[in-house]
Amino acid sequence: MKHFLNDIEISPRNRTEIGITSDFTGDPNVLNLSVENVVLPREAFDIVKQHVLSQGLFEGIPYRIEMEGGIVLNYYVDLVDSNTKFRDYECEVQLKRRKGQDQFWENAQGTSFELMLSKGMIYQLTNIPYVVVQPNLWEQALTLSIAFYVMGKELIEAGQALVDSFAELIQATTLNAGVPPSVDTGDVIVLVIKTLARAAYFALTLYLLIDLGSQIVMLIFPPIRYHLGCKFKELCVKSCAFLGYQFESTIFDSEPQWTHLPVPLVKDRQSIFDLEPSFWNNAFTKGVPSASDTTPTFGLFLEALETMFNAQVKVNNGVVRLERRDWWMDQASNQLITALALQDKRIDQYRYNTEDVWKRYYIHYQTDFSDIHTLDGELYDVHNAEFSTEPTSFLNSDLITIKGLQDVNIPFALGARKNKLNWVENYAFQLAGLIDSVTSAFGGGTNFQAQIGDRKNVLMVSQQFYSISKVLWTENGRQPSTYLTPISANGLWNRYHYINQIQENDWIIKEQVRLRMSSVDFVSLQDNNFAEIDGVLCEILKIEWIDEKSFAQITYRERNNYSSGKVVTIEINQ
Repeated sequence: MKHFLNDIEISPRNRTEIGITSDFTGDPNVLNLSVENVVLPREAFDIVKQHVLSQGLFEGIPYRIEMEGGIVLNYYVDLVDSNTKFRDYECEVQLKRRKGQDQFWENAQGTSFELMLSKGMIYQLTNIPYVVVQPNLWEQALTLSIAFYVMGKELIEAGQALVDSFAELIQATTLNAGVPPSVDTGDVIVLVIKTLARAAYFALTLYLLIDLGSQIVMLIFPPIRYHLGCKFKELCVKSCAFLGYQFESTIFDSEPQWTHLPVPLVKDRQSIFDLEPSFWNNAFTKGVPSASDTTPTFGLFLEALETMFNAQVKVNNGVVRLERRDWWMDQASNQLITALALQDKRIDQYRYNTEDVWKRYYIHYQTDFSDIHTLDGELYDVHNAEFSTEPTSFLNSDLITIKGLQDVNIPFALGARKNKLNWVENYAFQLAGLIDSVTSAFGGGTNFQAQIGDRKNVLMVSQQFYSISKVLWTENGRQPSTYLTPISANGLWNRYHYINQIQENDWIIKEQVRLRMSSVDFVSLQDNNFAEIDGVLCEILKIEWIDEKSFAQITYRERNNYSSGKVVTIEINQ
C-alpha cells in the first residue's frame, strides 16, 4: 500500500497498522482507515504546514492510497477535524474519503435548497392546481341562500315595475275614443320618463347582481390556483449535481410520479389580507423546500426518502444511488471462501439476527391540523398502516418474546384530491347557472357555472397556508383518481417495506471471520456488499482489510429461514 500526500509519496509513522474498514450497518461508513489518526512525520509534516500557511485550515489536502492491481483510493486530510493534532516534528490527521459517503453526507446535511437557488441552480418545477375548500359549508350555504334570495327578489321587483311601466305607457299612447281620437301628451311624457327610469333601475340592479354574484363566487368558490412543486427525482438529480455528484435510482425511474409540494410559507410574500382576489392566482411557493419545510436541507430530504422507501443511499466514485435496501442483492458478483469463525478452537460460531424482530410495524404520514383534509375521509384512512408479528402456535402465551416497534415516521403529509363537487358547490352550481342564463339573455353573459364546475380533479386544501410539506403522486401536475393505491401507507408496505418481515429477513450472523482477499475483491465490495460466500449469497456487514498483513476479517450474515412457519404477519387497524 503506497501513500501519497499532494501527489508526493510519503510514509506514515503507523503505516503497518493502517488497514481499511467498511461498516455497512446503520449509517454506512465505507473505506475508512482502521486507525483513528494517521501520523505524518518529516516531509509529510512539512507539506501539511506549508498548506496551512498558504491555503489555511478550511481546505483539505488530497491524500491517495495506491494498492496492488492499480487500485487507487482517494482521500483528503480534514484539517478542521477536532482529532487533528500538531507536535514539534509530526502531526496526527484524520483522513476522509474524497467524494465518498462521509463527505457527501456532511455536505448534503449542510446544504439547503435556498442556498442552491441563490447559487443559480435551476429546478424544473411542476404546476400543481389546487382549490381552497373550507370546512364551514353550512355558513357558505347560508350566505349564498341569503345573498341570492335578496338579489333575486330585488331583480324580480325591478323587472315587475319595468313591465308595469311598459303596460302603462302602452295604455297611455293608445288613442282615446272620440272625434277626433286624442292622446294625453302629458301622461305619455310622464310615463316615458318613468319607464326609462325603471329601465335604468332594472339595468343597474342587474349590473349589481352580476357584480355581487361575481364577488361572492370569487370569495366562496375562487377559481383554480397554482402552487409550484418539484418531482423527487428532479430534486435529487439537481442537488447532487450542485454538490458534484451524479444521482441514480431505479425507484424514481419506474415511479416518476412522486412529487414534493413545499409549504407556502416563504419570505418576501404579500399578506393574504392585503391581496385582492384577482391576485391570488400567483404561486405562493418557490417549488423546492424552504426553511419552513419539514426537510429544509438536501441531507434531511434524502433521509426522509430512505425512511419512506425502506431505502439506502450509497456513494461510490461520485455516484449517489438510492435503492430499496435489498436491491444490491441481485447485483452481487463476488465469490469468497472463508475460514472457521473460531480458528483457535477449530469450530464455527454464529448468532441469529433477533435484533431485527419486531412486534409492531407502524408506517405513517403526518397529519396537518392547518389542512383539515389530512384528517378527513379517505385520506386519513390511508395515511397509516400497522402490522403485527404473531406466533403461529405456542405452548405458554406468557413466554412469547416477540417484541419491539419499527416506527416508519414519514415527515410529509398527503395531499387530498378533490374528486367531485360537494353539496354546497352543487347548490351554487345551480344558482350560478340561473345567473348565467339571466345575464346571457341581456347580452354579455357570465360564466359562473363553469368556474364552479371546474373545481374538481385537483388538489384541495382547507386554507391558503398549511404547515407540513406534502407528498403527491402527480401526472401533469394532477393526482389521478387511483393515486391512493401507490401513495398510501399500505402501498408503501406492499412495494418497499414487506421485506422487513422477519420471515423475509431471518439470517444468521458470523462475526470476525478471516479470509484471504485481493485488493480488487475488497474494492468491489464497497459498491455492493452482497457476495457469494462458500457458495451461499450473503450480506457483508463489516469488513477490515490490512494489506500489510495480507488478510481480511469480515462480519456477514446468510439466510437461515429460522422463522419460516413459526410466525405470521397480520395487518391491524384496517
